[in-house]
Amino acid sequence: MRILLVAVLMLPLAVAPASAGDVYVIDRTRSEAKFEIGYLSSTVAGRLKGISGTINLDLITPTASSVKFSIKVSSVDTGSVELDQLLCSPDFLDTKKFSQITFQSTHIKNTAKTNVYEVAGELTLRGVTKPVKLWVEVGGMVRDGGSLPRAAFVARTTLNRRDYGLNWSKILDHGVLVGNALQVTVNLVASKQTPDVQ
Repeated sequence: MRILLVAVLMLPLAVAPASAGDVYVIDRTRSEAKFEIGYLSSTVAGRLKGISGTINLDLITPTASSVKFSIKVSSVDTGSVELDQLLCSPDFLDTKKFSQITFQSTHIKNTAKTNVYEVAGELTLRGVTKPVKLWVEVGGMVRDGGSLPRAAFVARTTLNRRDYGLNWSKILDHGVLVGNALQVTVNLVASKQTPDVQ
């Protein structure tokens, strides 16, 4: 149980004094963010890659761990070139001006569900920073071929796109064509920076 608690707190990447714990680095090739938003009577879904960050895991006091990660916004992929271009435009994500989505944790708490934790922090999207909570499920810990501990996490949250100035169309956007609730799921895989000393 302690191992699972410790694993959770490694979540999306941390920043703390190096002496406070072990540093885990997010694997850009194995991590991704997914999103869904209502559109008319259906749903628009997509994903983003290019996730980077570090986790500082405090094994003695797990709740002292912290997290920080960023996502490359121009990596958005919905399967439609036209829609990707629209999402990257100034009316929506404006990727030329705002290239990164970032999250910085402020504290981590237990929840009533086993292996699920509440990670509070600040999310910056399209130049706007708001407090958010991520509900993080621990996927488990393994060792890779090089004996480096690796951990997996699934973080979920719901954002109001209007809070971040995400407008579908200045003329047509009245919350009817496109919903306001943006469902976000971030799958993270992170590996310890250096092997354990035997």
